[in-house]
Amino acid sequence: MPLDLSYIKVVHAVQDFVVSNLVPSIGNLSDIMQQSPLRTLVSRHVCSCRQTHNIVHPLTRSLASSTVRARNVPSNIAHIGSAEDLRRRYLPKPDEVDRDKIAFAELRKRNRRATIGIIACTVAMFGAVYFWPSETKLIRHDAPPQSPIPRGLLEQGMEKREIETVETGTSSVPTFPKSIFMSELDSGNKAAAERGEQEYCLVGLGIRTVSFLGIQVYVVGMYVALPDIDTLQERLIRTQDSVATTLVPGEKGKLRDALMSGDESEEIWNAVLKDGNIRSVFRIVPTRNTDFSHLKDGFLKQVTAKTQHFAGRRNDKSFSDESFGSSMNDFKALFNAAPRKQLPKGEILLLTRDAKGRLNAWYEDPKGVRTKFGQIEDERISRLVWLQYLSGKNPSSEGARKSIVDGVMEYVERPVGTVATQVV
Repeated sequence: MPLDLSYIKVVHAVQDFVVSNLVPSIGNLSDIMQQSPLRTLVSRHVCSCRQTHNIVHPLTRSLASSTVRARNVPSNIAHIGSAEDLRRRYLPKPDEVDRDKIAFAELRKRNRRATIGIIACTVAMFGAVYFWPSETKLIRHDAPPQSPIPRGLLEQGMEKREIETVETGTSSVPTFPKSIFMSELDSGNKAAAERGEQEYCLVGLGIRTVSFLGIQVYVVGMYVALPDIDTLQERLIRTQDSVATTLVPGEKGKLRDALMSGDESEEIWNAVLKDGNIRSVFRIVPTRNTDFSHLKDGFLKQVTAKTQHFAGRRNDKSFSDESFGSSMNDFKALFNAAPRKQLPKGEILLLTRDAKGRLNAWYEDPKGVRTKFGQIEDERISRLVWLQYLSGKNPSSEGARKSIVDGVMEYVERPVGTVATQVV
């Protein structure tokens, strides 16, 4: 439809005004158009009138060219008549609106990465501790390089016996024998003792663990010489009744609670062990490769803590004299005389306490051959080592203590003198 003549005249007047007054040079045209949205709208009207007017100024024809056509020309000048440019210029930018969301997403991503890193480090640490054999040098606690204690006798050619076993609760060391046979030079039957025929019966066992991960270190079991079970039974009963020969259910419950407590258990076992004449053995079998230095440091830590407890809280002066200090130095040197530095998984360390309280250390190889590599004469040393498994608020193995308490409770429920004859 043709346009009204008056409207065309108005448009021509606007064009002439733009060309003659507002566009002094073609160089600043882009600035004018960018600074004035009104002129942009006017230009759009000019573009719409282009098809109905034949006489058009050359400059006006350039201004009225299609915006689609102008997009193909590389230029820094904004496209004339583009509503998209206006929308982009005056509407908020997306990054300003979503800034908080982007920051929160980045925070969540960093937290996920940190969590994955912590889990990976924990798994790697556990694997290194559990599977990697100990090769590092440990603190020697100022022990001399060689033990002054001469190496003892070597047991060989012991007869193989059919021994019943009990489960330990770990696949690394699945079973423990119910009985072992040891040499005791001060035994009543010396000939039998020298041949390793003194029978020791299992009282209880448990697993020694370390750290919050519960890493298994070794399985430990307590054995008592068969003839000395009656003595152990009698001393435990006497703690509840000085004239009784057996305990009634109420007394048994009281004794169990005392043996599982901290201070009372220490008092009871200290009295039982101090009087001697109860031969016993702790059989230690590692669940992973370790070495004697590692075991020595563990024993020294526990024994030192017990020593400070007795000398301080219990005010026992016998643990602070010069002779005890000399015995502690011998104990520090004891493990340096072991036949080998390493104690591989499944091999055996035997710590025995004879009738006089002397501590003897034995190594047993996979073939069953035992080597005695040290002895401590002072009974206080062996008593402290035994107490670290049997008493206190934090024994070396809580599972072993509970199992040992269960074992001795079976003794006290029988009349004194009848247990040894009933042990199978």
